[in-house]
Amino acid sequence: MIKSERINQLPDIQKQLIKFFMIGVLATLVDLIVYWILLQIIPMFELDLDLVGEKFHPDNRDLSKSMSFIIGSLVTYNLNKYWTWKQKDRSHKRFVKFYTLYGFSLLINVFINKIALFVLHDYDVFANVPLKFLIAFVIATGTSAVFNFIGQKLWVFSVKGNGELE
Repeated sequence: MIKSERINQLPDIQKQLIKFFMIGVLATLVDLIVYWILLQIIPMFELDLDLVGEKFHPDNRDLSKSMSFIIGSLVTYNLNKYWTWKQKDRSHKRFVKFYTLYGFSLLINVFINKIALFVLHDYDVFANVPLKFLIAFVIATGTSAVFNFIGQKLWVFSVKGNGELE
């Protein structure tokens, strides 16, 4: 039996998980590459913001992670919409739901990344661990991926029995 025939015989949830995973790997690579590039570029710019008479220096790690996550989410939305969830509509409601979900996911991702970096950098037991930024990235991405799959499956791309957007 040809592999594509075997894949077609899988239950929908398994096919969706496989597609979601493949798209997730691609989007994560985009996220990681953009994150690394921004970590190299952003420190070159002076990002002093004057907020109510006080100088504010945004953390370039958080800014880089936020921007890379948003770019990765654009890849995720388009590929998952058309391939994983097979939605052809041009619903603005679905787009708003997706970015509401991803807004929460972004907060989770950046928060988990920040906590992981804190633990990896500030605890002596992790002093000799290499690739701390990559480890934090993987932990944050894995956590938000689970949140995203559940949110997309049950809320963003769910449809009523008659095929209408919920």
